[in-house]
Amino acid sequence: MIELELLGLQEGQKLSLNDSEGNRYVLPITDELRAALRTDVASPADDKPRPITPREIQAHFRAGLSVAEVSEITSFPPSQLNSLAYPIFAEREYTAQNARLYRQGHDAGGMTLEELVVSRLVARGVNTNDIEWDAHRDQGEPWILVARYRIGDTNHTALWTINTKAQTVAARNDEATWLTENQIPAPSNPWRRPNTPAVAQDEEPAPAEKISAIDARPASSGQPVDIDSMLESLNSKRGKSQPMPEPEFDGAHPADSEPEAAQDATILAFPSPKPEAAEDKSQKKAIVTPVSSLSTPPTAPTAESADEAEASDPQQPGNSQQALPGVGHDSATAPKPAKKRRNRPAMPSWDEIVFGYSKDD
Repeated sequence: MIELELLGLQEGQKLSLNDSEGNRYVLPITDELRAALRTDVASPADDKPRPITPREIQAHFRAGLSVAEVSEITSFPPSQLNSLAYPIFAEREYTAQNARLYRQGHDAGGMTLEELVVSRLVARGVNTNDIEWDAHRDQGEPWILVARYRIGDTNHTALWTINTKAQTVAARNDEATWLTENQIPAPSNPWRRPNTPAVAQDEEPAPAEKISAIDARPASSGQPVDIDSMLESLNSKRGKSQPMPEPEFDGAHPADSEPEAAQDATILAFPSPKPEAAEDKSQKKAIVTPVSSLSTPPTAPTAESADEAEASDPQQPGNSQQALPGVGHDSATAPKPAKKRRNRPAMPSWDEIVFGYSKDD
């Protein structure tokens, strides 16, 4: 390519150009040339890097970058980024620790994610102390759980998507699928207790002895049984219903069909009184004394006692009680028990109530 040098404007419509050998050229000024010359040239101020905000720096840390990686991107020294990195690192560690405790499966007593991963990595010869757990999240994306481990000379990484609301994880790659699948592959050798000898593969179990069939026929009783007569009896009773016996209750007297069960009537004697009861009865009789033996003269009957005497005398007219037959005047002279005197005063007469004094006064 030949490089040309501008010499100047010729005749107002042409450009005069010159090459390195001194040859001159003329370039007409056209509209295309004017449009190409009007393109804006970037100013030197636009070439300076735009300052990054602390929120954007923490977004880099949350995405899983380290302090050294963010320092290379932002051109800030690591000493200025540590204060912004510590809160995000704590958030990542907290999220990873909670996700490792999520239960796998629908059973309440199921294994946690960490227990399931560790149990399967130990079977592959991985040291549990070499497993690295981490969590990161891009802007607007869910959290991702990361497990890094080494098997032999190869580094492996398992990724799960974390659902913090449902407290579940979903595998994102094959390593995570193998570590958290529901069915654990069965070992090639069966489990046996420690310190027990292993069973040789060429040994075969001893064949079981053949058990002879047990004779289920009943032993003969010694007396021959006529099977034909038994079958005829059963056939004759087949299809015939037998009445149920009516329940019988014990009666007060034996039935007429059982006269031998009858018993003769007997007279029961009353028990004789005890000697103590006889003594008490004699003492009670001794306490009662006849009325005739009292030496005190009879007092004049009061109005109340007279009324009671009239009511108790069967000979008085108007009395509803009648004299018993065979009882005469002699019975009236029989001693009567003394009446109990009452301590209330006699009722005053009519004159004493109206006039305040008696006629005898």
